[in-house]
Amino acid sequence: MDINSSFVRETTLDGSSTYKNLEYNETYHSSIGAYTEALYKHVLACKLDELASTFLVETSLETASTSFPVIRILDVCFGLAYNSGVAIQKIWEINPAQRIEIIGLENDAAIITELPNIEVPEDYLFIKDSIMKPLAEQAKKLLVSSDRGELSLITENLNMRILIDDARNTVSELEDDYFDAVFFDPFSPKTCPVLWTEEFIAAVVSKTKPKAYISTYSSARIAKDNFSKAGCELFEGPKLNRRNGGVLARKKTPSHN
Repeated sequence: MDINSSFVRETTLDGSSTYKNLEYNETYHSSIGAYTEALYKHVLACKLDELASTFLVETSLETASTSFPVIRILDVCFGLAYNSGVAIQKIWEINPAQRIEIIGLENDAAIITELPNIEVPEDYLFIKDSIMKPLAEQAKKLLVSSDRGELSLITENLNMRILIDDARNTVSELEDDYFDAVFFDPFSPKTCPVLWTEEFIAAVVSKTKPKAYISTYSSARIAKDNFSKAGCELFEGPKLNRRNGGVLARKKTPSHN
């Protein structure tokens, strides 16, 4: 067991580390790979590589400028930060000048303190060292005085804010129709039902732009029903050796009478 007694570190099949949360008795990622799951089930499923490529081409053709539109991502249950970290990595592989804004919702700052301890692919080390480690240091300081607050990291092309509180509260602080993609990654509906309710999913969907993708790992009926009720069309995400892929939702464009 690691120093933090709430978690047990585990190695996944792609060599990257995840943790088991002892309170929920669930791991943050499937055994196939923490990095692999983030890449395929979230980043590529939400087509952020295509969006970055589109911004690169359109901006170059229209203005010959390096001031690219901002890609805005909402990371629900930020956890070990793989989803956000891999998104940054892949977007900047396409266009290092692309500006990214990420808002993460996370209830437990303690898991963020573990970011320096995870094993990751070599090409992810830059993200781990330059972005995740500073967030971990902030989380350690936050835990000394409080278990609620905000972590932030601002660079020339990156603006990250991690809101440490119940996501049902912090989601209400966010702007509607704002995000280009959402990584929806709570623990399972069985162990964390409060983040799979019709009300919470509707609140999350309201924060996304029309046609924005929302990725999940879950294929549970409650996920399908509640994303559909919130005005999304549904697809099946990558299976990654599972029987079913998770729900991949896309916010519909409002109809005008």
